[in-house]
Amino acid sequence: MRSSRVLQALTCGLAALLVAGCTGDPEPPAPAPEEEPPPIPTEFEGELPPGIEGEVLRPLHGEDAGSHDILDDPLGVRISPVGAAFLISSGGEDRHLLQDAATGDTLWEGEARFRGFDTDSGGETVLLMTDTDDTPFVLDAEGQRLWEPAEEGDLYLDGVAVRRPAEWSSEEPHGDFSVLDAEGAELWSYTFEPEPEDTEPEDAETDEDDDETAPEDTEASADDPERLGVPVAAWDDTVLLDSGDSVLRAHSLDPEDAGELLWSVAASDEELGLPATAPVPLPQILGVFPAPEPEDGAEDEGAENEDEDEEDRADEDVPATILLRWAQPEAPSVLSAHDTVDGEPLWTLEEAGTNPVSQHFDEAGVPGLLYDSATGTLLLSQASGEATMVAVDLVRGEVRWGLEEDDGSISPAFAHGGLVYGDSRSNEDGDLQLVLDAQTMDVVGDELSAYVEAITDTGHAILVQDRQRFVVGPEPEDPEADEDAEGSEPPEDPEDAESPAPSDEAS
Repeated sequence: MRSSRVLQALTCGLAALLVAGCTGDPEPPAPAPEEEPPPIPTEFEGELPPGIEGEVLRPLHGEDAGSHDILDDPLGVRISPVGAAFLISSGGEDRHLLQDAATGDTLWEGEARFRGFDTDSGGETVLLMTDTDDTPFVLDAEGQRLWEPAEEGDLYLDGVAVRRPAEWSSEEPHGDFSVLDAEGAELWSYTFEPEPEDTEPEDAETDEDDDETAPEDTEASADDPERLGVPVAAWDDTVLLDSGDSVLRAHSLDPEDAGELLWSVAASDEELGLPATAPVPLPQILGVFPAPEPEDGAEDEGAENEDEDEEDRADEDVPATILLRWAQPEAPSVLSAHDTVDGEPLWTLEEAGTNPVSQHFDEAGVPGLLYDSATGTLLLSQASGEATMVAVDLVRGEVRWGLEEDDGSISPAFAHGGLVYGDSRSNEDGDLQLVLDAQTMDVVGDELSAYVEAITDTGHAILVQDRQRFVVGPEPEDPEADEDAEGSEPPEDPEDAESPAPSDEAS
């Protein structure tokens, strides 16, 4: 009995398997319909980040935004401020769009290789580009071609052009040079002669005598108008030459006195207080910076107790500043600030540690440098020492604050209106944007409702929020309204309107 029941059970089981094999596997469940992504928001939510004022002018993404197709690049875009405009660069190819920040109008677009930023002779930001045929050109902030080479080999330099000798190199820097204006007209030409080799006469005097005359010879060399050099910076009607011997000389480009020596600065100048050791520190030109913007209604402490002469001096314009870094191996580098008009030293400051030694004939500018003109605060990266970056008061030559090693996760991105915007990375909070006071490093904002991507000189900003970019800032001015205001006559004085004009009979 027991065996027959087992056999019956096996038979039923085999029958069930055969039925299942004939009918096939059960159909898989139908896939759930794909959920469409939510639409890109077009309304900004939350408060504007610190330092951002104005109205939300327009979104940049979405079918209803009406934006340029470059913003739909699958590899993303890079956005940089240029004067009163935004430079939008494709992440996948050499395409660029220069857009008016206030109106969104296209100022320039094209295919070119972006080489970086420079300035014109007035200190305004310009774009260095290279055409598809490898021809360099320069665009100003309004999309106009400011410069292109008059001859092959011409180089753009801060609003002027430099024509070097053929086959020029830093090892063989001498020869005939020309400084040209943006249209290619010659401003000044000269020959940079190699320094004559020192030949000691047979009846040379003792080493003591040579040591006594060495400082005088160095000083004379620094002020020698016959000793020229390679153009490395320019501003207004001035060009700065590097002679390759730790001396910089400023010469005039004014048509009336082109080539005249204006001033010079050398590593041996006593005012700089540089160590008199070998190797001699090399000057690196960090940049030419405008005077800080005057604060509305701001007064110096104790101004009420100052006499009239001191008040008059306080009202004088703070000069534009050229900042130099003197560096040598295994010694702290030294900053020196100079008046751009006469080269007078304004201050010197020893940095936190050593910084890379520049090469002879390097042009002005260093990567990662930020300047806030509202407070005169300059942020300088440090290669080593007590801080990774320091904030320097450009007027007084004092370190306002520094990013210590513990703060190394903060990466300042740009400065505007007395604030510094930077990215902070931590294991606890992840990536977020911080807004710091440029003078004190106090955190002004950290839990922002939107990421500040760029700010123009006119205060227009691009804010990133929930897959959308918003342009925020002052509303664009209406030129027609300005013309109407200029053409309209002033309203009559009510008293004059009520009083009848005198008649001939009354007179």
